[in-house]
Amino acid sequence: MGTDVDAREDFLDLYTKPPTSLAASYPDVPVPDPSYSPRLLAAQWTVHDLYGEDMPRIAADLLEAGHDTPTTRRLAGEMNVRSSSDVESLMVRMFKEFAVRYPLSHTEANLIISRQIAREVIAGIRNPWAAANKLEIAIWGWHAPNSTLGAIFGINEAVDIELKYRPPLETLRNELLDCFASLARLTDEEVVQ
Repeated sequence: MGTDVDAREDFLDLYTKPPTSLAASYPDVPVPDPSYSPRLLAAQWTVHDLYGEDMPRIAADLLEAGHDTPTTRRLAGEMNVRSSSDVESLMVRMFKEFAVRYPLSHTEANLIISRQIAREVIAGIRNPWAAANKLEIAIWGWHAPNSTLGAIFGINEAVDIELKYRPPLETLRNELLDCFASLARLTDEEVVQ
């Protein structure tokens, strides 16, 4: 097989290839937060990744995970939630009970979500190229708020460069993983400005 065919084959599953854990290569990267982490939920609520109708089920999951507060119990029992505004006041109280700062700025919320995605890449939960696309397009709309995300976006875009002008995919992948590890290492203080 020639190099052009090899390169095309590399692209066949670039975005769909099942992820593998990279934790051994990046031992200092924290594990992803659980999906019911109150801080992560506050970020998702801020950017409207969660809807009011989702919250009774999520509150029940929080209770099952041991996050028992009066407001979480009340939210889990809500039966007539039709929109986010129906539960906004409960969400504010619940985050206060969890000692989670809320409201968050859009940028802070997106950084918390981005850090989570980066940790999921290193843990082998997400495909790195699909994650880079999600960060660049869906979360940040092509506007990187810091140099690490800017590097991820640049590497993601480099894939589209004509083969004879771009670095090998393996080089780009390694650079991308290093950037994800750097993003995943951000502390809470570095995320919340």
